[in-house]
Amino acid sequence: MEMRRLSADQIRTNEPLPWDVFDEYQQLLLRKGYIIESQRQAEELVVRGVYVDALAFAAKAGSVVPLVEKFNPFKLWDDIQRRLGPLIRQVLSAGSGTDCPSKMTELAKMVQQLSQKDADAGIAAMLLVESFKYPVSHPLHVAIVCELVTQRLNWSDDERLSTVAAAMTMNLGMMELQNRLFHQPSLLTDEQRQCIHEHPVIGFEILQRSGVQDQAWLTAVLEHHESPDGSGYPRAITDLSQPSQVIQLADIFCAKISPRSYRKPFLPNFAAREIFVSEGDGGQNPIATILIKEIGIYPPGSFVKLANGETAIVVRRGETANSPVVAALSSGSGIPYVDPVERDTGRSKEFSISSAISRDKIMVQINMPRMWGYEKK
Repeated sequence: MEMRRLSADQIRTNEPLPWDVFDEYQQLLLRKGYIIESQRQAEELVVRGVYVDALAFAAKAGSVVPLVEKFNPFKLWDDIQRRLGPLIRQVLSAGSGTDCPSKMTELAKMVQQLSQKDADAGIAAMLLVESFKYPVSHPLHVAIVCELVTQRLNWSDDERLSTVAAAMTMNLGMMELQNRLFHQPSLLTDEQRQCIHEHPVIGFEILQRSGVQDQAWLTAVLEHHESPDGSGYPRAITDLSQPSQVIQLADIFCAKISPRSYRKPFLPNFAAREIFVSEGDGGQNPIATILIKEIGIYPPGSFVKLANGETAIVVRRGETANSPVVAALSSGSGIPYVDPVERDTGRSKEFSISSAISRDKIMVQINMPRMWGYEKK
């Protein structure tokens, strides 16, 4: 029997399936007529990989009309998050002979699509979209930053794709521990330190077993905690790959701006300054410099106070890292505007940024698709 793999737009929820559905080994999963009741169930099936008899599909092709949706970066971000968690679990549980590498590459391409179509909205999603579990959201944050930095470095499509895939899988060797550490306010135990030290090697081995053959991807995972000065781990090497260095800095930045159960996230401008001071080598590290320029001192999705007293949200990066375009949410006296008012902070002293504001100080509800122009008022 010739099989055809189904894509997301060929599976409809709340409608009877027009064919029997199989896994990659032609084992029956769902019988014809079965009703998939939720979009999440449909997405998990697509990530797993589902197939139908090619002849049956051709005979019923007219019964499934592909959905053509307008691009929405926030929906795409949510889709990536929803698919990444089940895929990570599949990689951890699967042996050789699976198509996990191709599925992860597909998600990496979705991250690239998001960055290329609207990088500002992608950065904002990193700061504003409610995250799933930290072990899923954090590597996705790192992946989007890596894509932005490697675009600016003019890397080839293949080089960027390998780096994004590596970022999304960098912590496979410590997934369970990472979830515990997110909620742990106390110091690391010796056992936990050992696990952290070993996780790049373990992740490297997991990816090899799952069928990853891309050496740039594998090397980046193995070396993403190494440092050019030899102070990193697990091998304390000094000659590490460039993808490893990009992931390392993106990892540090994204960890700082992410909340923990026991602390608030660092303000992005503070995190950027920390990266420049501790990792930028006085401006001599080009990757750190590019990261800060690409993300911005005040990245999209962050909140600021303007010189005229207005409270605003950053919506687009500006000509310089500290002069973004913002949308004023409330007046200097704290009265919310009915509609946000756009201000270019680099064009007028009146609208220049006086300080950053933490998200928990903002009382105005943010409709992200509308704020970034993907939903009509």
